[in-house]
Amino acid sequence: MTTPTQVTADGHGPGHGHGHGHGHGQRVVVAAAIEHRGRLLAARRTRPAAIAGRWELPGGKVEPGEDPTQALIRELREELAVDVDVVGQIPGPLEGDWPLDGLFVLRVYRVRLREGSPAPGVDHDELQWLAPHEVSSVSWLDADVEPARAAMQRIDTWVDFPAGAVLGSGTVRWVGPLDDGRLGVIVDRTPFHPLDHGWPDQPGDIGLLGGRRVLDSLTATIDDGGLVQVGADIAVRRGDPTRTWAVAHVLPAGSSVSLGEGVELVVDGESRNALSRGHSACHLAALALNQATAGFWSKEPPRRDSRGFPFLDQIAILESRIRPNGASDSYRCGKSLRKAGFDSDLFLADLTGVTDQVNALLTAWVAQGAASWIDTGGDPTLASKRTWICAVAGGPAVIPCGGTHVSALGELGEVRVSIMATDAGFEVITTVG
Repeated sequence: MTTPTQVTADGHGPGHGHGHGHGHGQRVVVAAAIEHRGRLLAARRTRPAAIAGRWELPGGKVEPGEDPTQALIRELREELAVDVDVVGQIPGPLEGDWPLDGLFVLRVYRVRLREGSPAPGVDHDELQWLAPHEVSSVSWLDADVEPARAAMQRIDTWVDFPAGAVLGSGTVRWVGPLDDGRLGVIVDRTPFHPLDHGWPDQPGDIGLLGGRRVLDSLTATIDDGGLVQVGADIAVRRGDPTRTWAVAHVLPAGSSVSLGEGVELVVDGESRNALSRGHSACHLAALALNQATAGFWSKEPPRRDSRGFPFLDQIAILESRIRPNGASDSYRCGKSLRKAGFDSDLFLADLTGVTDQVNALLTAWVAQGAASWIDTGGDPTLASKRTWICAVAGGPAVIPCGGTHVSALGELGEVRVSIMATDAGFEVITTVG
């Protein structure tokens, strides 16, 4: 933050001149809730002496006539050497702002890094990335205590299912009725895998939340106004940074859960394992299909998979549905695919031969027993970009995926597919065991 000509009692500088006006005539100081990989950035002040050593949400002054968001972008570039996108606001009690004193208010924006890594500057000698449970681990400036806590409530839910976890604990952030009368519960951290609203391939986990039955798990979003949308009601694409992304645990109608309650979470392990086997087998079948159909391409395909084969699965997929110990995938096989260079007629005439090749590959891969895992890129949140990786022969296999999987292909036992023609193209039915 640029050294102000005047500093409020809580350390935030209003800047030079008149600044930017608030509805009641107070001047606005801007601050950033910088979110990255499920954590919030805190900055330790070096000056003035009265507040040195205290922590704040970084920000700075608004020049006369300057847009507050542009002022924040400028200040963060000057003080932290980063370029950012302002994606929303942490609304406070004063027409969206937070109190500083009688003359100034604090406006806190949600910010995502675009370029650069924050570094200490003149006004801050140390920076920390705080996880949600660490919000009280630093000595915040008095005016930043409540905004920081509110900002932590907007951090995407931490999820542990990518590592295979079925047990966990969390604190309840939101409780509300769903359209069907059942109860939705959001916690800050969970092992439950939710159904994805945009690509609903793998069903949500079931289990227990604080001893109460969890009937389903759905993706949820929260906007700046506190509006919670669940499942099919979500109106934005997965990962939209203007929303907070969360897991809504669906409890029976009449259930009672309290805000702030600490709960133990237990996923039904048998259900999870069956879905994980189905999902891993589905991906293997897709890779085998890519390899077995490579000879039907007469032109360079629009994309290739990680093993170098034409990515028919991603190019032609219409719908994928994971079920316990299996999956069904529907594909188009018409004019657009032919135009891309795929001989649909020849392929459809040789479904038996293709099926035999796919099953032979699946048998060999399962016998190999290769390791399988999810790479989150170090981001523990629901909105992270996750990738399924499997060390199959000629691999590794690398497929973007938000679901759950076995840890080794030997857990599958046997994987078989059947391929049949449909009106739209063809369908692949995958079975485990």
